[in-house]
Amino acid sequence: MNYLIIIPAYNEERYILDLLTNLKTVAKGVVVVDDGSMDSTAAIATAAGAHVISRPHKGKGAALKTGFRYALDNGYDWVITMDSDGQHDWQDVPRFLDAMSLNGSGGDIYVGSRMDEAVKMPLLRRAANRFMSGLISRLVGCSISDTQCGFRAIKAKVLANVRLETSHYDTESELIIKSGKAGYSIRSIPIKTIYNGAPSNINKFIDTARFIKLLCMVL
Repeated sequence: MNYLIIIPAYNEERYILDLLTNLKTVAKGVVVVDDGSMDSTAAIATAAGAHVISRPHKGKGAALKTGFRYALDNGYDWVITMDSDGQHDWQDVPRFLDAMSLNGSGGDIYVGSRMDEAVKMPLLRRAANRFMSGLISRLVGCSISDTQCGFRAIKAKVLANVRLETSHYDTESELIIKSGKAGYSIRSIPIKTIYNGAPSNINKFIDTARFIKLLCMVL
């Protein structure tokens, strides 16, 4: 199975080395898409042995799309996306690999679900997550318990056929909505819930407005 782990990163020098060091024990190819970091993220990732693609800062979605294009251009069958801030546990990667190996009996997208340990989430984050997951699940016609989780496995054929038009945090929702509407199978995988105090780059006003715009686009 030919897969690539894609890690979008923006100013994550504090966490990126530990993540990449640990990933070496469970995974093969890793690409870090450095989204215009102003710290040592790119240098640390390069020294750790990851393939690094550096680009101007344009948002998480734009970084993901850069990684997707790299995966398609290089013939990968699957990608696994995960965050660079230590809040996705590298030890959960084998769970995705097991699901990806199911071939015809499996899904096209596997989305990590932190809801088995939802009590570990900050209260407002948990409430927003449940609302968004319920809304997006209704839009795509299947139950996805944690649509806001960026720890995912995605078949390359989905990335080749689903056109993504956004560039920020709304891209992850756009991918689920458009893939579900296109008939691709989306399933959930339980993963650990980690909140380590890493700062969020989400702007609750701007990114909410972007999500509303996305809904208008896909409805």
